[in-house]
Amino acid sequence: MTDYLLVHGAGQGAWSWGPVWGHLTAPEDHPPMLHKRRRANRVHPLDLPGHGADAGGDTSAVRLEECVQAITRAVEREQLKDLVLVGHGFSASLVVQAASEMEVPPKRVILVAGIVPAPQRPLLSACPAKTRAAFRVMSMLSSFSRQELKLPSLAINGLICNGMDSMEIVQLVGFFGPLPTRVLKSRLPMETSELPCPVTYVVLTQDKLFPPDAQARVAARYEGVETVEIESCHQVMAQHPEELAEVLLRYA
Repeated sequence: MTDYLLVHGAGQGAWSWGPVWGHLTAPEDHPPMLHKRRRANRVHPLDLPGHGADAGGDTSAVRLEECVQAITRAVEREQLKDLVLVGHGFSASLVVQAASEMEVPPKRVILVAGIVPAPQRPLLSACPAKTRAAFRVMSMLSSFSRQELKLPSLAINGLICNGMDSMEIVQLVGFFGPLPTRVLKSRLPMETSELPCPVTYVVLTQDKLFPPDAQARVAARYEGVETVEIESCHQVMAQHPEELAEVLLRYA
């Protein structure tokens, strides 16, 4: 039986996986289907340090090492076995680092529009120039106002949730928290892109935060990578949760 650890993107939390979690853990159909549907054993959405239920401190000061340790400790604490480790957006960098450090590697790593730099490079270096420039401007503005850096609603609407129904976006905006700026500026400690397990990369074809061509460049770093496309914005967990859950269940 396969266990899943779901790791959210920057500024989000375990809450972002809610709809996907529902599809992964749904009870069996009644009356039973002619073929047995694949099901997950345990599904654990994780709150990274300074995010979601763990928010409250200075998210901007959270270190990359803390986040990686939170992933590996969750695997040990929850005693997750036959593990599929899933990372969305920037958390993909944390997931691949954690996978490389685990004593027992995951069965598979799945990167959902994963933003992963080349080894020894800052996480933000994987982003297009426009995204990096926007981050610098927002960082300066937040430092002048002495407030933590949060994505403005305009960016959430236009870059993360583009194409979604306006009411669906309204219900999400209030959940987005401060960005872990120290993590985003940190260098990925790995010295090679090789991982001790197979990799699946989910390309989101309507993603404006991390465009499909940038996603393809990341995916190409992993030898033997399996790629899957979903016609979705960056926030695929809200726009197409059932389709994403079906992809994840391929490896149950």
